[in-house]
Amino acid sequence: MSEPRIEVLSILEAELEALHPQARVYQQRTKAPVFFRTTKDEVLRTWDFRTHYVRDIVLYLMTHQNDAGVQLFIKLSSSDGPWPALNAGLQRVPQGFASRLAIPAYPLGPLPPSCVWAAELQEVARISEGREMHAECIIAGDVPLDSTDERRGPKVILHFHGGAYVTGTVEQYRPVHLLLSRYSGLRVYGFAYRLAPHSLYPTQLYDAYCAFSHLLALGYKEHEIVFTGDSAGGNLALALWQFLQKPQLFAMILVSPRVDIASSRRSWSVNAGVDIIHGYNIHDADGPLRKLLVPQGRPVEQRVVDLLEDPYLSPINADLSGLPPMLVQVATAEVMFDDIAEFVRRAQAQNRTNIQYEVFDGGFHDFQFVPLLIPNSVEARENIGKFIHALANGS
Repeated sequence: MSEPRIEVLSILEAELEALHPQARVYQQRTKAPVFFRTTKDEVLRTWDFRTHYVRDIVLYLMTHQNDAGVQLFIKLSSSDGPWPALNAGLQRVPQGFASRLAIPAYPLGPLPPSCVWAAELQEVARISEGREMHAECIIAGDVPLDSTDERRGPKVILHFHGGAYVTGTVEQYRPVHLLLSRYSGLRVYGFAYRLAPHSLYPTQLYDAYCAFSHLLALGYKEHEIVFTGDSAGGNLALALWQFLQKPQLFAMILVSPRVDIASSRRSWSVNAGVDIIHGYNIHDADGPLRKLLVPQGRPVEQRVVDLLEDPYLSPINADLSGLPPMLVQVATAEVMFDDIAEFVRRAQAQNRTNIQYEVFDGGFHDFQFVPLLIPNSVEARENIGKFIHALANGS
């Protein structure tokens, strides 16, 4: 693996310092760790400079919510600059093509008897009539997508992006979609589900249902579809799988999935200050969980507190029998490490299908998809592709 691109890092330093004079940005003077942010020295000493550097930039951007900085950081995943439009529906992206599409609002089918969100989902579906959701299909390679023939290839990926349900766009996740396509060889569909606080849960679940329904309308069958999701996107993928009453998907791949929003397991305290995310607290007025479940300016009712254990929000409590072949990746420095480990244990106990669990030493949340490669990120990405290829080959 080549060393970090010094010229790109220097540009990033200058840009971040211009965005915020107090931004903590570090020069690369040695390959060894050059600072420790917390008392978690045992974990931090295992990190090289690149891991420290990227973790600190992500923390800064998450803390300051600076759109210009976020866009700059995302742009580092490619040196090709802006992606010029080739026509109204097709764009050349670095090492691939992206086709824009609009997903219509689909009517709800029969609702699962156990779904506590039935009334809210029916209301969301009603007010969404006539609405279209922005989405993109990305494929890696040099052959452009035929915008008149979206249905191509034996399998397809539907990716559920992360961002705690309060941030994230299709444009921001293009590099992730491109990576998934490159390593899997498949088309990747990303969709712009509505975000909190403007849209409360289960609006996001309804939007995911529409994205899945659109793939069926394009001609794909359940067994040809792969669900991939990172962080809150993994949570949404598992919620949709439950809502669809356990469809027989080709596979499901979860990267650092959020599986228990009511957790108090040990990793939340052990890895606090090391990982890039913080605990979920429904009583934090500025927290993403409060924004997702409670209307702005309203108090937290006991009914909402009780819903934190609901299997759609905390799929660790779900009936996990009938899962498709599944790959779950997590890093040991994540605050959600213990939650994900317990989720996998329960999933493996309830299924005879192929459920693989990969643990990467020392990585932080969603390390697979951050720009500027850090240790294990390439291996994790390659393993996603290998998992899909092995299933396709019947091994």
